[in-house]
Amino acid sequence: MLGCDLYDNAELNPRDLDSNFTPGLVFDPVSRATTVGAAAEFDVFVVEADNISGIHAQITYDANRLSVTNVTSGDFFTDSAQVNSSFFLYDDDNGTLDINYFYLGNNINKSGTGKIATILFNTKQSFAETLLEITDASELVDEDDVDIQILTKGTATVTSN
Repeated sequence: MLGCDLYDNAELNPRDLDSNFTPGLVFDPVSRATTVGAAAEFDVFVVEADNISGIHAQITYDANRLSVTNVTSGDFFTDSAQVNSSFFLYDDDNGTLDINYFYLGNNINKSGTGKIATILFNTKQSFAETLLEITDASELVDEDDVDIQILTKGTATVTSN
C-alpha cells in the first residue's frame, strides 16, 4: 500500500493568512541571508483587503546595519482601465521607511491581495540577525479616507555574514 504524509505548509507563504487575521501587510520572503555590502530584496504585500483606495506602510529597520537602496511600486493599484490612476511615493528617514500608494480620484477602490512595493536593502556590516517591521502607524483607507483596521502587520529578518 502506498501513502504519503500530508502537512500544513501555510507557514511557508506569508500571504496565506487565516481570514480571521486579514487584512494584513506582510513581507515576502520573511527571511533573507546575504553578505556584507550585498543586497537583500523584500516585497511588501497587502493581503485580503476589501474596498481600499490607499495604503500607508511604515517599515522600521536598523539603519546601522541596513540602508535602503531602492523602492519600486508594486502592481496592486495598477489597472489598465484606469490610466494614470495611482500614485506611489516613499520617504526613507534613516531607519523608518514610509511608503504611500493610493488611487487618484473618487469612487475608485480595490479588493484582494497584491504587491504594493519592492524594497532593496544594502547590508552595511556583518550581523546575526536584524528585524524589519511593519509598524502600527501603517494604515489602509477606503475612498472616503476612513481607516480600515489592519489585523496582521508582518516582520522579516536579514542576516549578513
